[in-house]
Amino acid sequence: MIGQIPTEFVAHLISFGDIMDFDEEVFLNLYEDKLKQYIKEYLSSNTIKNNIFEFDVECFLNRFPEACELNDLIIENPKNVEESIFYILKEVYLELFGDDDRTKRELEKVQIAFKNPLGCEKKIEDINSSDINRLTKFEGTIIKAAKVCALLKKACFVCRNCGEIRYKTIHNYFEDPRMFCKNENCKSEMSLDLDNSSYINIQELEIQQPIDLMKNPDDPPRSIRVFLENSEGIYSGRVDVVGTVMKKRTKPNMPVFEIYVKSNYIKLSESFQKIEVRDIINRPDLIDTLNELGKKKNIVDILSQYLIPQIKGYDLVKRAIFLQQIKGCTKFLPDGTQLRKDSHILLITDPGIGKSTMLRRITRLFPQNAYASVTTATGGGLTANVVRESTEIGDGWVVKPGVFVRANEGTACIDELTVDKNVMKYILEAMESQTIHVNKGGINVKLPAKCAVLAACNPKRGRFDLNMGVVEQIGIPSPLLSRFDLIFPLKDMPNRKRDEEIAEHILNTHIETAVKDYKIMGAIDIDGITVDENLIKNYIIYARTCAYFEENHNLFTGTEVDETKLKNPYLTDKAKKIIKDYYINMRKLGEGNNPIPVTARQLEAAIRLSEMHAKARLAKKVEEKDAKAALNIIEECLKEIAYDPETGKFDIDKGMGQMPKSKVDKMDKILDIIRELSALSDNKLAHEDDIIEKASEYNISEKDVEDILGKLKRNAEIFSPKYGYYRVS
Repeated sequence: MIGQIPTEFVAHLISFGDIMDFDEEVFLNLYEDKLKQYIKEYLSSNTIKNNIFEFDVECFLNRFPEACELNDLIIENPKNVEESIFYILKEVYLELFGDDDRTKRELEKVQIAFKNPLGCEKKIEDINSSDINRLTKFEGTIIKAAKVCALLKKACFVCRNCGEIRYKTIHNYFEDPRMFCKNENCKSEMSLDLDNSSYINIQELEIQQPIDLMKNPDDPPRSIRVFLENSEGIYSGRVDVVGTVMKKRTKPNMPVFEIYVKSNYIKLSESFQKIEVRDIINRPDLIDTLNELGKKKNIVDILSQYLIPQIKGYDLVKRAIFLQQIKGCTKFLPDGTQLRKDSHILLITDPGIGKSTMLRRITRLFPQNAYASVTTATGGGLTANVVRESTEIGDGWVVKPGVFVRANEGTACIDELTVDKNVMKYILEAMESQTIHVNKGGINVKLPAKCAVLAACNPKRGRFDLNMGVVEQIGIPSPLLSRFDLIFPLKDMPNRKRDEEIAEHILNTHIETAVKDYKIMGAIDIDGITVDENLIKNYIIYARTCAYFEENHNLFTGTEVDETKLKNPYLTDKAKKIIKDYYINMRKLGEGNNPIPVTARQLEAAIRLSEMHAKARLAKKVEEKDAKAALNIIEECLKEIAYDPETGKFDIDKGMGQMPKSKVDKMDKILDIIRELSALSDNKLAHEDDIIEKASEYNISEKDVEDILGKLKRNAEIFSPKYGYYRVS
């Protein structure tokens, strides 16, 4: 925002394009008094942190609007203006805090960082040779980050002949610093005194243009190398960068240069949802529309259908995905630990269902949502990698944030999850703790990955085998499978009525996209309210951030949002009782020798889904209807993946990829039979035919016996010294 700057000055700033010659004497005559006054006011209430004096251009122009041309000088001559402002800063600082030797030495380490310059915003793809030596401001995502190193910044030069000492600020990293004595009787080349020079931190970054800022999202995204001075170590995130465009010779004896940016001011960009919610609360008419929409009956079902209109049917899955985008309530433990509010969903589908369509639709919904297919991604590409690559500074070890890190505060859409089993071990930590630790090559960092996961895969054999359990057909390890709150098997079963509806839907979709008359894919009318792509995005953000609580509006108006103070819906006593009773009754079914139907993971999933459903209705309390809706989704999932037809009961072990209790009991019985028969035989071995005959007394089929014997052998619980004979190990 421009603030109080008169519009005629802003117009002048933006249109000003002539390159100005810099004259330090003229500069000081025009601006020295104003700069001194501004710096004094700043130092009276602020301290210089990390040797960086942040010169806020916008703030200065608000204070002195008549000095608007200073903005243009900074953009056109950042190096010269920086040195002049540093000269003024030293004068003011020594005047205020004393001019002892220690203060002077410390001041030599201080740098000027330009903040909020006006009229120099660019996209990475637009930065070119015409910007060299000019200040620019751009936004991007960190895709590569090297280790923090030390940079010679204030070089101390000593004349060996006359003893003259001078300091020089290093602006170009790729040229050897040199200085000649200015003593009229000397003029010899001075020697660099490394011990008395000043050093700062520097970090090499590669920053990529975000897809949502590209002119054509299908083009390969452009990136630019940034050298961040005074870096404390930043390894991931979307950032705003202010820096000077510089050049570096690519080959000796050739006038060809590579463009890079020298910066000492980078800050993490505000999240998309915080920017959006701030826009929403500043539009009373939009708030009224969203609040009215939240009161509509079955609003969750209506909007979930509109969210993924390309796919016909699968209402429960669409509802779960819509609620996943809303997210649960923001809650913290007394020690500051945040409880997970994201719901993880796994889709197991026959070919042709449209899983990839669902995932790509959610990816396009918000900028922080990210997509990856395991067919082309590595484990490090999904989480984070530390690799050795060519860098200008440091030892070549760099951090490369993966999809989960880029999807922080959004949704990571992972397609073809089971294609590469080696990938699965990487994402376990990301799904549970929502952080990614990397420790390699001297780099030890923790990257945020607070995202929901929407994953999809096909059964092992391409299609579902109706003679096998769902989870048996995907080969996902139990620890990873248990991290998914909801698992939906989507089977392609021939059904004349349903097939006719799907065919009609697909044909109509193709026709309306061809004639540009959108009905299925277009906006919908809900009691006079037109819901289009923008409105559903605003609704999701409005519900997700709980901005429908008026008490939360003040939190979003500041630069930082204290999430610990956010008002959220809470469980009412009736909703709590419904969830508690369901959990206790299901657990009761597992007493004695019965299989365990649910665990505390399903209880937590039910709480999160209840909160999501309440927020999706813009409700301030989690009521009975929300709890029932959540339990309905969970029970439908359990029916598909955890129902054991042999016992007619739910068995959570079966649903989490482990052996159901009915099979475990059969295995134990077969082991007992082998022990019994071995003890009675002369050779202390049990013959397979005898085992099958004895097992039939316990209603264990011959096929089950053969399967169990094979599994026991693989587990080394039994061994077969000769064909057809067995003994317990």
